[in-house]
Amino acid sequence: MQSVNREEAPARDVLAAAHRIAAHDGLAEGTWNHFSFMLDSRRMLITPADRHWALIDGDSLVLSTDDDDARARGLLFLIGYRIHQPLHDVRPDARCVLHAHPPYATALSLLDEPELIVASQMSIGFAGRIAYNDRYDLIGGAEGQGERIASALGDCDVLLLRGHGVVVVGETIESAYLDLYSLELACRSQVLAMSTGRAVRPMGAIEVAELTGSGPDRAENDEEARRHFQAMRQLVDGPGGQQALSVAR
Repeated sequence: MQSVNREEAPARDVLAAAHRIAAHDGLAEGTWNHFSFMLDSRRMLITPADRHWALIDGDSLVLSTDDDDARARGLLFLIGYRIHQPLHDVRPDARCVLHAHPPYATALSLLDEPELIVASQMSIGFAGRIAYNDRYDLIGGAEGQGERIASALGDCDVLLLRGHGVVVVGETIESAYLDLYSLELACRSQVLAMSTGRAVRPMGAIEVAELTGSGPDRAENDEEARRHFQAMRQLVDGPGGQQALSVAR
């Protein structure tokens, strides 16, 4: 077992739980895709490339500090690192970066016009927070991929990648995960509605402005994310999950 300092242990605990919850929620693809969390300006915790997400614990996560270290761990790990590191560099507020291929969000990314329509209750919270990347990068093209993704993300919290799932960023693991989960629900509703062959009716601009303007503030959102995450831990990990540590803000 690797030695972990007291400051690092809570982050490992919560980030590992996010993988197990994602597996339960149907957002994972076995051992592929990657979540990361920056402990500080140099040290990143990131998904290993050799363990099913349902089995990831705190000790499974890799502590990586530079490109040479990532390269030594193999191509799949290097690709993940090179996607995440530039995002953390450009967006220091985004301590957590989640990259996944959820089925409905990925299905939406395949469309000629992949925009998430603000039409459902779940989609309202993403109004003005989603960016779209129209370029598809082959898996072998890791060089520069992270920089292109970071540029496309800009100051948004969500990036829909053409044919390649999504990237979601957040200040905390819990808030980023709730966005990932909520995004998949919003995409599911839209894809199912579109499957009827009838047009999806978007909300009007005034209605969206009123709904988003009267929504909860950042502190309330973070608390809701924490409560949801803890509830899912109890479901996934059993009664002990409610004792989980939360990453210090």
